[in-house]
Amino acid sequence: MNWTLNELKRNCREPFKIAEVIDAASIVKAKNGNVISVSPANVNGFFLLDQLGVFGNFKIEATVILPSTRSLKPVKVPLNFGVNEYYVDAAEHDLSRFEQTDVVVQLKDGLLDLAEVVADNLLIHLPSRILTAEEENGNWPLPKGKDWQLLEEGQKLKTGQTIDPRLAKLKDFFKKQS
Repeated sequence: MNWTLNELKRNCREPFKIAEVIDAASIVKAKNGNVISVSPANVNGFFLLDQLGVFGNFKIEATVILPSTRSLKPVKVPLNFGVNEYYVDAAEHDLSRFEQTDVVVQLKDGLLDLAEVVADNLLIHLPSRILTAEEENGNWPLPKGKDWQLLEEGQKLKTGQTIDPRLAKLKDFFKKQS
């Protein structure tokens, strides 16, 4: 679904309701090669013209399949989030009327493509840590090798393990500073 900014300004004096299923998979996968698949996104909300510009408020629901960050096995990641954005023409350079917390999207050629908006917001909401259920429950061994092992954040070395002698002098570094 595409609208020009002028169309939205003419037709959004009252809330212009959106209830669509948008397939943005090709856009998402083109922008992030790690994405395995994306379900069609349910988009519900509205556009409204206010004193600042065209305001979009909607909720996006979709499921993205991504590789686990530990084992690379596919993991279904359900996404469900709200979007509040202002849309202005890219030629507009004075954005001082907006608060610093406002999300302002400058539209190239004054064209709003809902599939692009959905794809960009899906990409923004992708988690950085993705684990399978087994990995999340600790039933998956962490990688290790000769003289090294991967530890979870907050996990400590088991007693009896030695510290690399090259780094042993650093253990008292901050004690000497005080």
